[in-house]
Amino acid sequence: MFQLSPTPTFNCSNPVLGHIMVRKVTPAQYNAMIRRHNAEVDRINRANRAAAQKAVREYNAEVDRVNRHNKRVVDEYNRAIRQHNQNTQSAVRKYNQAVRTHNANARKERHDLARQIATLKSGTSSSRYIEVSQSTYDMYDRFERVEREAQHNSAVSDLLTLSEREAANSIAVAEAFNSEAPVVPEVIPDSGIIEYLEGFSEDLCDRWRGAIFALNPANTDAARHFCTSVREIFTEILDKWANNVDVLEADGGCEKTPQGTPSRRAKIRYLLKKKGADSPEMLGFVEKDIDDILQLFKVFNEATHGAAGKHGFAKLLNIRQRVEGGIMFLAALAL
Repeated sequence: MFQLSPTPTFNCSNPVLGHIMVRKVTPAQYNAMIRRHNAEVDRINRANRAAAQKAVREYNAEVDRVNRHNKRVVDEYNRAIRQHNQNTQSAVRKYNQAVRTHNANARKERHDLARQIATLKSGTSSSRYIEVSQSTYDMYDRFERVEREAQHNSAVSDLLTLSEREAANSIAVAEAFNSEAPVVPEVIPDSGIIEYLEGFSEDLCDRWRGAIFALNPANTDAARHFCTSVREIFTEILDKWANNVDVLEADGGCEKTPQGTPSRRAKIRYLLKKKGADSPEMLGFVEKDIDDILQLFKVFNEATHGAAGKHGFAKLLNIRQRVEGGIMFLAALAL
C-alpha cells in the first residue's frame, strides 16, 4: 500500500529528459511562496492603480485646460459682441437724436413735406433729371402710406421720424439736381456713422472714407467709386444682421436670388419682422429707399461729365447726406 504524504509536492516535467522530478516543500515554504505571490500581485495592482490614477489626473488636467481656454475664447467673443452692440446702439441713438433735432428745427408741421413736393413738381416739368424727381415722388407716396399705417401700428410709428427724414433727404437731392442754384445741405457734424461702421470692421470704415473721398467734383469716376463702396456697405449690413441661414430658417419660402440665396427684399422683411414692423407699407418704403439711393449714381455719373457745373459740389453734398442717412436708417432697422 501507498502512504500519502502531508507535505505538498511540485512536479516538474522535462520533455527533453523524458522523466519527472519531484521536489517536496514544507508548509512554511508553501505559505511563503503564496505570500510572495500575493505581494507581487498587490505590487502590480498598486502600480496599475497608480498609473490609472495618474492617467485620469492628466486627462482631467487637459480637460480643465481646454475648458479654461474655451471659456476664455467664449468670454472674449461675448465681450466683443457686447462692445459691438453697444457701439452700434450708441451710433444709432446718436443719429436718431440728430434726426429728431434736425426735424424739429427744419419743420413745424408734417405737411411741410407736401409743400416741398408741390414746389418740386411745379418746377421740374421740363427737367432733364425727371427720373430723380419721379423716384422722389414715389418715395413720398410710400411715406404717406407709412404715415397712415403708423396710426395703427406702434412698431411702424417708432420708425416714422426716420422714415420722414429719408423722404426729406430724397426731396433735397431732387431739388439739388433740378435747381440752378442748389442749396448746400446742413450736414450732420457727427451722425455716428463712423462709430457704427467701426462695429463691423475697419475695412468698412475705409470703404466709407473712400466713398466720401470719391465725391470730388474733379473726380470723373466719382459715381462708380462711390456707388461701389455704398453697395458694399449696404450688402455687408444686410448680410451681418440678416444672414442667409437665419432668413431661410425664419421663412424657407422667401424671395430668392437666381443663386438661391434670400433676396434683398427678403432680408429687409426679416429685419422688419423682428421689430414687428413688417407691414407691406413699411417694407415697400424701405426697399424703395435703397433703390432711390442707388439710382442716383447713374444720373450723377452722367452729371459729372457735363451738367454738374459750378453747382456740382452742392449736389455732391446732398448725395452724401442722402447716402449717409440711408445707411443709418438701415442700421436703425437692423438693431
